[in-house]
Amino acid sequence: MRGLFVLLLLLPGVSPAHDLGAFGKTYPIAEPDFLVEIQDVAKQKMASGEWKRLAVEARGRGQRYFERPPAVAGLRTAKKGRARRFDPSITLSEDIRDADGRLIFAAGTTVNPADIAPFPGALLYLSGDDKRQVVLAEKLVKQKGDALKVILVDGSPAELMRKWARPVYFDQAGAGVRRFGLDTVPALITQKNPTDRFLTIEEIKP
Repeated sequence: MRGLFVLLLLLPGVSPAHDLGAFGKTYPIAEPDFLVEIQDVAKQKMASGEWKRLAVEARGRGQRYFERPPAVAGLRTAKKGRARRFDPSITLSEDIRDADGRLIFAAGTTVNPADIAPFPGALLYLSGDDKRQVVLAEKLVKQKGDALKVILVDGSPAELMRKWARPVYFDQAGAGVRRFGLDTVPALITQKNPTDRFLTIEEIKP
């Protein structure tokens, strides 16, 4: 019924409101324009130098975040080597369509990305504050080259990027840790064989 009500409101020629005229004395709206107020405040801050101070503080916060993002909590350091399988299948919450609008997968479909394309390269999740894990990462980088993506859960990605002269990523808000169900690092994620429908997660003692 609610949908029908909305539809009736949107139909041309249906007018749910009527002009009842004016009752009593009316006055012009005397409130100042909101945008004008914002511009006046901005001019005042620029004239006083506060705007520049705020900009410097914002740049400082951005630089500090870039140098050392908030650590992902709740992770342990691997005490021994261990491997497990991970099913990368996902259930789609909405339709997936191609550039021409043709339906590829309908909402509610469970899709395994490994059925579509091989897993690209390898992911290594580690603590950037643990020197042992950083040394391990350096060894794996030499072995796998650009195929390996190094992802920190704490520490400074910027520091390692300057040291290694290669991209180093950070697991923002622990999104990857949650996706792969990680509770231990270092963790190396690979697809051992192109035909595997699962990924292999190896916990490595540093």
